[in-house]
Amino acid sequence: MALSKKAILAAKDTKLKGPVAVPEWGGDVYLRTISGSERDQFEDAYSEQKMKAFRARFLVLTLADDAGERLFQDDEVETLGKKSSVVINRLFDEAWAHNAFTQEAVDALGEGSPSAQSGGSTSA
Repeated sequence: MALSKKAILAAKDTKLKGPVAVPEWGGDVYLRTISGSERDQFEDAYSEQKMKAFRARFLVLTLADDAGERLFQDDEVETLGKKSSVVINRLFDEAWAHNAFTQEAVDALGEGSPSAQSGGSTSA
């Protein structure tokens, strides 16, 4: 069946993962699928600037409530980044996988991406 433009634009193709338990914060969060435009902006910003606060910046885009609404706005990256690195890294890993970032996508972003784990990482 051939799709029309109207059918494509009306399709509900984003998913919400959760609830994801965050015992350190005393509750649950949800992880949203980012849009194609959000992904392009995130990748462009990273590849052009070697962005700071990579994980917190990605979580600001993906952390959501049970209705899929973002919990944080773009200007709250620094605030979120002050939370535990253990929690940030764990949620980042889940959000990264939920949004289907592949090794090829990471390689395209360049050196210093999350695949280049530092010795201080708690992830496997």
